[in-house]
Amino acid sequence: MLALSASMGSAYVRVAIAATAWGTWSLFLRPASIDPRWASAIMLAVVALASAPTLLRNGARGPSEGPPRRPSEWWAIVGLGVFDAANAALFFSAMAVTSVAVAVLSHYLAPVFVAAVAPSVLGTPRARRALPLTALALLGLALVLEPWKVGSSIGKPVLGAMLGAGSAVFYATNVLITKRVGPRFTAEEQLVYHAVLSAVLLAIVAVVVRAPLPTLRGAALVATASVCIGAVAGLLFLQGLKRIRAEHAGMLTFLEPLTAVVVAWLAWGERPGFSAAIGGTLVLGAGVFSLRAPST
Repeated sequence: MLALSASMGSAYVRVAIAATAWGTWSLFLRPASIDPRWASAIMLAVVALASAPTLLRNGARGPSEGPPRRPSEWWAIVGLGVFDAANAALFFSAMAVTSVAVAVLSHYLAPVFVAAVAPSVLGTPRARRALPLTALALLGLALVLEPWKVGSSIGKPVLGAMLGAGSAVFYATNVLITKRVGPRFTAEEQLVYHAVLSAVLLAIVAVVVRAPLPTLRGAALVATASVCIGAVAGLLFLQGLKRIRAEHAGMLTFLEPLTAVVVAWLAWGERPGFSAAIGGTLVLGAGVFSLRAPST
């Protein structure tokens, strides 16, 4: 029992560390100043390369560990690759066009989506008050955007919020897929297999649309961040997610927007106004309560 409790505690700590690390992306993306599609492609390529030695050392899931994996399970990994490419590109695009707070908080509608959809997809108990809390989160996001002060907002807040919300949909989908295929693939397999596909897709898109090539300095900054924030944090998150419920993982990932807003305040002078602070509290609170609400 003690060993099981320690294992569960370690899983929660891993997810918490990963979420906190993800909140520091702006420290690297802002000075890098490269096209979001190239930034996403570089990040996912580095994640795959940095994680590959761990996969080679630990080995893939062997045939002795269960029945052969079905084609549908491999297609789920392909889905992870496609959806994570969209998630990363949309989130990095949001960071490029608006404030860190708007980009991150709109992206963090994802845990609300997970709580609302997980019961149907994963068969977990349905949380009560899911729809009212979703409405509360949207109200909070509106306060963060401060539409009555658009002229004084940073960048393009509405566009940034749309991009962030789009990334939230793909991120939530990935969490649900990961929970379904988690027992059939190791964390290293999931990370490396899907990251390779995501990086290739994003590079193709960047070439097709003729996105400006990144500078050597910009690529080096994104690559450096990708090792710690992408590969290491990604492995910690997947390892933790295999042992805890998706809803609990979603609640812990609220450490990311809290970290991101503090970093933006200290590093970039993006101090939130009163209404934005209230709105951010509503978004975070709606997510927390949607994950903690009694189930039916």
